[in-house]
Amino acid sequence: MDKLWRKSHVVLVLFFSVTNTVHAQDDFARIDSNITAYLKRDVDTAMKKQSLSLKEDGSWADIDYSSTAETNWAPLMHLNRIKQLVLNNSARNKTSNALRFWLNANPTSSNWFQNEIASPTAIGEILMLLKQEKIVPISLQDSLINRMKRGNVEKAIGANKLDMAIHMLYRACISGNKNLMDSAVNQAFMPITLSNTEGLQSDFSYRQHGPQLQISSYGEVFLIGEYKVASWLVGTSYAIPKEKLKILDTYLINTYLRTIRGRYIDFNLEGRGIARNNILDKSSITTAASAYSLLALAKQVNPNNSVMLTEAEQRISQTQPPSYQLKPGHSYFYKVDYTLHNRPGYSFNVRTVSKRTIRTETGNRENLTGKFLPDGSTNIQRSGSEYYNIMPIWEWDKIPGITSRDYAVDQKTTLFWGERGVGAFSGGTTDGVYGTSVYELNYNEVTAKKAWFFFDNEVVCLGTGINSFAKEAITTTVNQAWQKGKVKAFATDQLINADKGFTARDINWVWHDSIAYVFPNGGQLSLTTDEQKGSWANINANRSKNEVKGKVFKLWFNHGVDPVNQSYAYIVKPGVGENFKPSPIKIIANTSVMQAVEHSELHMLQVVFYEAGSVIQNGYAIKVNQPCVLLVKYINTNNPVLHVSDPTQKLTDITINFNTVAASLTFPQGDHKGATVSFQFN
Repeated sequence: MDKLWRKSHVVLVLFFSVTNTVHAQDDFARIDSNITAYLKRDVDTAMKKQSLSLKEDGSWADIDYSSTAETNWAPLMHLNRIKQLVLNNSARNKTSNALRFWLNANPTSSNWFQNEIASPTAIGEILMLLKQEKIVPISLQDSLINRMKRGNVEKAIGANKLDMAIHMLYRACISGNKNLMDSAVNQAFMPITLSNTEGLQSDFSYRQHGPQLQISSYGEVFLIGEYKVASWLVGTSYAIPKEKLKILDTYLINTYLRTIRGRYIDFNLEGRGIARNNILDKSSITTAASAYSLLALAKQVNPNNSVMLTEAEQRISQTQPPSYQLKPGHSYFYKVDYTLHNRPGYSFNVRTVSKRTIRTETGNRENLTGKFLPDGSTNIQRSGSEYYNIMPIWEWDKIPGITSRDYAVDQKTTLFWGERGVGAFSGGTTDGVYGTSVYELNYNEVTAKKAWFFFDNEVVCLGTGINSFAKEAITTTVNQAWQKGKVKAFATDQLINADKGFTARDINWVWHDSIAYVFPNGGQLSLTTDEQKGSWANINANRSKNEVKGKVFKLWFNHGVDPVNQSYAYIVKPGVGENFKPSPIKIIANTSVMQAVEHSELHMLQVVFYEAGSVIQNGYAIKVNQPCVLLVKYINTNNPVLHVSDPTQKLTDITINFNTVAASLTFPQGDHKGATVSFQFN
């Protein structure tokens, strides 16, 4: 009986072992097929033609193999051309010679990314495409696989970890190594988690290179890579876990896609990539661009989101207007100091910084003049194309929304790879539809308290406490966008033709490109609509020196030299005609202790309290015992709803009095410091 049991046990072990082996083989075959199909679509007609000029020694005469450049690294072109040879049936037999040349030349870049991610990935793609062809000798293939073992995937984070995991996955497929495949898939999906360091954050923003806003740029690379890997693994035992897919879909739909207006993304989200031409155009993520685009892959991985993703595709591909199926929404991302405000008719987003986050980086000779980007820059879009490729001719101390010194020439950034912010008072409150944001500026010898109050048809922008002892005049820029059509302005009961601009005038409002800018307290404003000139090389040393020019609408406040406690107020009304109606807005306060705005039609009050204080108006009195950002709805009823946050991210609780009733609220802690807490008075 004991012998019989042992024999049965052995048979069962062998059965499960063989079954598991068969399943593993089936998984590998399916993954191989999916990856190969994905890679075969990547035919580049121009590069395919260039690849045919391969020399007998396996090199190309026009490639400098001694280059160590950080970007546009010439030797990488060698691998890209080999891939085109592989995709060309008549030239495929030349690939071994070209691969052997690369192996022997062993070119190296001074940028770790080229050595540890770009090169191993390109080699892996080539070997995957050649796997069934038996063209590459085993000894050469083994040497190339060994060369691919670059980078420490376990120590890498965010999009970089994912990139390394992908070339690990290629190695696993090529070698048929199940243990390596297990590890590669585990590492590939590991970044799909809510982190408090780099990568995807608890507020569904994205950080890379420290606590730096990277919702597009690295965040986009992360999305494309994760959906790509997930699509390769569909239908196998390695398929993405449901809880991971839910997180990934939330980031794609609720964050990334909402930052795109029409086909153009917010310029604040590309990091140093803002200085790359065409970077704001996201039409490449649609199915119309490729069957393997980001949105096509997302549909394949989770068909349940097809309707929502198709609506986004229609907006991005411009088969439908930017407003198509777009719902009102407002988010404040407290992990990256970023505000996202969407309406069907427009978007208005704000980029700030604090000592908890990092200013927009300069690196690899990119974004050479973007040092003031995080100082309250505002992205105001209707069509979406308002800022597309305008960056070479921008005046970079007049980025839309910022308060800055007015320099004679654009200032170059001197600190590379990000500079830590300074102030602590940067935050925002939201109920998901409306919101308030604040930024206490203290940079480059300029201080100011800047706040934004977001409603349906208007955004109120307030600034106070503007001080500086710098030798330059201080300005606050209302907008700097492409000039489109006529410009009108109204000053001291007189309508003026502003097509040619004006200098230092007391202006009531300006209208341009379906947007009205209203100045309830007037102010010394200047406007230009002139042609501006520049080049991509001025802001990105890796780009063309050819001249770029165009007419620019540029509107700004003049605060003068040595301003002391200066202020500004303006209301942005997107989507209106020349004969727009006044807004039901009351600016209650714009002082160094409080900035407050009431919207009478929405029965809403929004307040930034820089210290404990109160607001007393007809019908209500509100008092707080801590600094905060407060949004009150149904202000004229006995049951107002409060939404409040701590912009310092240091407080634990707050007491709020509404008329004669008091409420004590606890602020979120841990990874959710800075998030909004809500309460309704009864």
